[in-house]
Amino acid sequence: MIRFCVLALFVCLLSVHLDGAEARGENTKSRARAERTNQLQLISDRLRLRLGIMERVMVTLAKRNPLVMSVETLGTRSGPFVINADEAFITTLTDDEIEAAIAHELGHVWLYTHHPYEQSERYANDIALRVINRAALEPVYVKVWKRTGIKGNLAEYIGDGQQ
Repeated sequence: MIRFCVLALFVCLLSVHLDGAEARGENTKSRARAERTNQLQLISDRLRLRLGIMERVMVTLAKRNPLVMSVETLGTRSGPFVINADEAFITTLTDDEIEAAIAHELGHVWLYTHHPYEQSERYANDIALRVINRAALEPVYVKVWKRTGIKGNLAEYIGDGQQ
C-alpha cells in the first residue's frame, strides 16, 4: 500500500512538472510570436512612412493564411488596414524578403487609398519597388508559388527588370 501511494505521488508530481513544462513551452512560443509580430510591425511602420501612407496598418501572424500574405481594410478607404501573414511562410523568408513582402502588401494599401479601382499585383509591386529592390522581391514570388502550388510569370508581376 505504501509503495502504491509513493508511486501515485510520483505520478502526480511528474504530471504537475510536465504540465508546467508544457505551459512554459507555450509561454515561450507566445512570447516569440509576439516578438515576431512586433518586428514585422516595425518593418511595416518604417516602410509605410517611406511610402507616404498615413493610414494605420497593423500586422498580424496567422497560423494559416491560404493566400500566404494578404491585406484588408477594417473600415473605409482610410483604414485601418491589416496585413495578415502566414506564420510558417514568414519563417521561410530572409530579412530582405520579409521587407519586400510587406512592401508589396503596403503597395496594395497605397493603391487602395490613392487609386482604389486600379488594384493589381503589378501595380502593388510598382509601389513596393519605390522602397525595396527587385532582387528581394523575386524570391518571395518563387516561395509563394512553391507554397501555393501556383506558378506565375515574374515579368508579368514585376516587369522584366529592364528600366
